[in-house]
Amino acid sequence: HLNEGHCAFLTLELMREHVEKGASFDEAREKVRAQSVFTTHTPVPAGHDRFSPELFMSCMHTFRDSLRISDHQLMSLGRVNPDDPSEEFTMTVLGLRLARAANGVSKLNGEVARRQWHHMYPDRPAEEVPISHITNGIHLPTWASPASRTFLRVNLGSWTNDREKQSTWDRIDQVSDQAIWEYRRKLRQNLIDFVNRKVAQQSLPQKSLLNPRALTIGFARRFATYKRAPLLFSDIERVANLFSKYERNIQVIYAGKAHPQDEGGKEFIRTIYELSQQSQFKGRLIFLENYNMEIGRMLVSGCDVWLNNPRRPYEASGTSGQKIALHGGLNLSILDGWWPEGYDNGTNGWAIGTDASHEYMDPAEQDAIDAELLYQVLENEVLPLFNKRGPEGLPNDWIQMIRSSIRSLTYQFSAHRMITDYIDQMYTEPVAETV
Repeated sequence: HLNEGHCAFLTLELMREHVEKGASFDEAREKVRAQSVFTTHTPVPAGHDRFSPELFMSCMHTFRDSLRISDHQLMSLGRVNPDDPSEEFTMTVLGLRLARAANGVSKLNGEVARRQWHHMYPDRPAEEVPISHITNGIHLPTWASPASRTFLRVNLGSWTNDREKQSTWDRIDQVSDQAIWEYRRKLRQNLIDFVNRKVAQQSLPQKSLLNPRALTIGFARRFATYKRAPLLFSDIERVANLFSKYERNIQVIYAGKAHPQDEGGKEFIRTIYELSQQSQFKGRLIFLENYNMEIGRMLVSGCDVWLNNPRRPYEASGTSGQKIALHGGLNLSILDGWWPEGYDNGTNGWAIGTDASHEYMDPAEQDAIDAELLYQVLENEVLPLFNKRGPEGLPNDWIQMIRSSIRSLTYQFSAHRMITDYIDQMYTEPVAETV
């Protein structure tokens, strides 16, 4: 199973082993195709590894000799047009050619991949390009916090053994509003205690004034530019008004790292940190440095809302938002990656816009429209619902959304379901036609 194009050279080694055992090149190629499947992720053309013919052959001539083939035959494995001597060798093409089945990592990503590689299959419409999809999922026991393990065991029973059963997660409907809100309160407090310890140790000066009763929004992931970390602060005055209107009842925590060579991503980090030092946000906008799995685990468990605003359709799947459901958190996301499959018409989280409201030719136009859509959801839906209290002082309508999120998202986006899908749909799929 080849996961993305970087590892596709494995197929050449497998062919070499078959040839060494006496198979012809054509026989070896078909044997490798019969035993290989390929998963592609990257929607961005520049994200697919390509090598010039000169560089490729200077490094790979030993494989040419071991496979007993010509330069042309070897280069053809990674070219869309095998007869174009100027075309580069592309690792994704190699993966597609030498796998019997291929998939993207979400339904939308599969659609994007079929459009992206349609030129390899010019004789058929894009929807018939042989790239399916299997949506990524998370390993629930790994990401469940200690407090979550206790809550789930007490209220859902043997959830780790029965997590593949929908009936396990349906038991959340039998848990009282009071118990669910106490669960959220405890996780939020644990996060705030953690953040307070962290900021006291950071090299970047930070001051935490986080309120254990406030709506806590989290954003933690790679600071790739397409993920648009500062989108929430596109209109500083508008966000400042929100912070002022709700006084100490809204707070935002960021964490993440940029690739060392990604100047745009590093600039986003600088922007968030500088905003955190402004008086209207100080203490209620936090940036945690040295992002790691511990920080990620705390944020996905403690945040009430998980913010995800990539520039559609560049989020292949994403999994951070899947980790908040078993903690009673709610997603606020662009309909990109896995979220179009998880979003249930406003019952289990929020969509920023619609499927059709994001894909623009001009990134600046798209960013401006998406920021406006984000503000509208925050102002008109998220914040009013969180602050709406019933007779017992509980946000009962918010708690209903928590129930819906736990019921609908936990198993559907679990690693157990994902592996089952790979077994049923990919590992047992018959050999596809040769590309």
